[in-house]
Amino acid sequence: MDVAVTRIELPHPVRAVASDGSTVWCAADDGVRVYTPSGRLLEGGTLLSREPPALRSLAAVPGTVPAVGAVPGTLAETVVVPRSFAGSPGQTLHRDGPLSGGMLAGAARDRVHWLDASGGPVAAAPFEGRVVAGGGAIWAVGDGVARRLTGPGELGEPLELPALDACAVEGERLWWTSKRDDVLRGGPQEVDLGRRRRGAMTVCAGSLWISVTGGLLRVSAWSGEPGRLVRAPEGPVPFLVCANGVLAGGGRDLFVLAPAAGAALRVVRLGLDAPPALMIAAGRHVWVFPEGPPGALIVTPAP
Repeated sequence: MDVAVTRIELPHPVRAVASDGSTVWCAADDGVRVYTPSGRLLEGGTLLSREPPALRSLAAVPGTVPAVGAVPGTLAETVVVPRSFAGSPGQTLHRDGPLSGGMLAGAARDRVHWLDASGGPVAAAPFEGRVVAGGGAIWAVGDGVARRLTGPGELGEPLELPALDACAVEGERLWWTSKRDDVLRGGPQEVDLGRRRRGAMTVCAGSLWISVTGGLLRVSAWSGEPGRLVRAPEGPVPFLVCANGVLAGGGRDLFVLAPAAGAALRVVRLGLDAPPALMIAAGRHVWVFPEGPPGALIVTPAP
């Protein structure tokens, strides 16, 4: 697996970031900037605004349209449409209201904000917590409770998550663990994870992955059956993301694994002095935001 690493400079430290696979939104103190997954600022992609205030998290999902056939990881007869293709063609950002088919949302203070293509607010609902995306859905996750974003300004019924520790979104399903025990909930069946330290979790290539001491726990997203431990050089790590079926995670360095291709886990030496502040997947790219001077490392695995 070949891996390319590119560094881009950013004008301000990024507080929150999200991608729908074809676009990357970076929220800083002075507003929101919009990039391509490869790191190019889109024309018209800077919104210098103080609204919504102090975004603490961002989440985005692409639009979908009905079609014949299936895309791995989605419902049958659903095709993922990157947002850049759902609207007008080209590389210019259009600020003409809500995004076509997809959704961009952010959390700030005690509210969840629905945002347009430039990061400007279009609706809001009371909720204290963060936003998390996965499987074509966005959930607002707070202290012991989560609610799915169902439409501009609308939240679904609350899902109780007592003593929430960590979670991962997979469409209408929310996988989660509690600080009170070692049980994974939210899937087809409850899974005893054993007494071990846990870090980040994410859904990738048909499985839920949990970073633990010594490696990665894998649980089938279809049956809920746990698999064998996959050894990793670090664990538990604070970040796990899925970049087009390639699992990536780590701290000071990055490891990448392509489960569907059967490729061995590979370590990408980033040489960071501390774990990154943020990490997201953007299509086939992984954006890593180191602590310190504003900038991002764009890692591109090529199975």
